[in-house]
Amino acid sequence: MRDAAAELAAALESALASFAEAVTGAAPGWLVLGVILHLANQVARGRGWCTLVRCASAEPLRRRDAVLAWVAGAGAGGIASARGGDAVRVLLLRRRLPEAGCPLLLGTLVAEGAGELAVGAALIALALALGFAPSPGVPDLVWIAPAVLGVLLVAVAVVRIPRLRAIATGVGRGCAPLREPRAYARGVLPWQLASRVFRLGALACFLAAFGLPATPAAVLLVVGAQTGGRLLPFAPASVGAGAAMLAAAFAPVTGAAVPAGQVAAFFIGTSAVLTAVGSVLAL
Repeated sequence: MRDAAAELAAALESALASFAEAVTGAAPGWLVLGVILHLANQVARGRGWCTLVRCASAEPLRRRDAVLAWVAGAGAGGIASARGGDAVRVLLLRRRLPEAGCPLLLGTLVAEGAGELAVGAALIALALALGFAPSPGVPDLVWIAPAVLGVLLVAVAVVRIPRLRAIATGVGRGCAPLREPRAYARGVLPWQLASRVFRLGALACFLAAFGLPATPAAVLLVVGAQTGGRLLPFAPASVGAGAAMLAAAFAPVTGAAVPAGQVAAFFIGTSAVLTAVGSVLAL
């Protein structure tokens, strides 16, 4: 028992030491401002999600319940994965909306993700047009075939299994706001655009905190590295993959002669700070 406690204490001490090493030398003012903007990003997305849940469910929903569930999910996603964060959001809000059901709430997340995907695609198109991001090549397109195959397999399973059909019906009810694009554009899209602005501002602050050039090219490149890293299902692996991609592409894309180790320290340090803040909020 004592040995296990000692090992746990040693593991916590090592984690704290790694965290302190990752953020050593960062400018605290820029770091704090970046965290505030990051939290504003999550609150804005939570407000948009609240609108979707209210449209899809007949039960009354307090705004703060939806926002807090979204922020808690973001914190859990930093520890496990993005899908784990979504599960936390659904389970937390399910307690407030007992009649809605998990499939309906899951559908609202799908509807929210559709708008976020559209905003992200517009941002990527802008980055490509301005020359701030590499053009997609064969390695990027390799992901398309498995995605299409996965969609087809899910469709076949839904047709053949009654239980999955019932779940799909609930998800479809949650996606109902997508059938009213004007209402979606008025009630959800402004919050998603605001969240993007806050996120880009937060990344610019984090770049400045670690002594890196906070140019539009650098910010958009970090967004691309974060997105690419999330292709891996677990948060620690995704952070490592994102750091490697950013370190390899930072100097060629931005034209700044920055050591790869400094770029990797920025990415890992920023992820460590946001994970720590998110963990506290999630708990």
